[in-house]
Amino acid sequence: MNRLGPIALVLLAAAAFAAAAAGRPSSGPTADRCGGQLWRLKTLSDPGRNAVELAPRSTTIAAIGERPFPQPLPRLRGTAFQRQAWEVVAQITRYRAETGGVRLELYDHGAYLNAVIPTPDCLARTTRARNDIASTFKLFTAQCGHPATTEWQSLGAIVYVRGVGFWSQRQSLRGRARNGAELHPVTGLRIVAGCG
Repeated sequence: MNRLGPIALVLLAAAAFAAAAAGRPSSGPTADRCGGQLWRLKTLSDPGRNAVELAPRSTTIAAIGERPFPQPLPRLRGTAFQRQAWEVVAQITRYRAETGGVRLELYDHGAYLNAVIPTPDCLARTTRARNDIASTFKLFTAQCGHPATTEWQSLGAIVYVRGVGFWSQRQSLRGRARNGAELHPVTGLRIVAGCG
């Protein structure tokens, strides 16, 4: 009987582990599961995440909607809006599940803004404010009491929403800021009324 030496055993064990790992799907966040090519920006796990001031600056939905749209659309955290957490008071008029999170339609004084709470399984180990984002997702899903589906669902809750600035495509759709501004990711939520 031929006996393997210690080096051969280590190599054999490493090959077996690699083969087993190759047969398993990855359980970590991916662009396909978590919001596309910009998922790292959307989850605050991008290389520029440490430049973000997480202490929120109070503003209004209308003021965010008046910001000039950057040309070209930023794929990196390059604008002052993207390097700041913001807080607005708003009514969540509708919400729905989408790839990588729950999208909230916010309304206040004739102006709309979208905000997205990423799902906890789309948060990387490097995500800043990871616990805050995960807690916000848990709070929204538990307190507002309705499981999100891909169809818009009405809500009407009054909330304080805190989130990091994000630039999306400009759209003239109802419920979105015309300049493409969003709060993405949402890092905090305080429910005043309408949930529970």
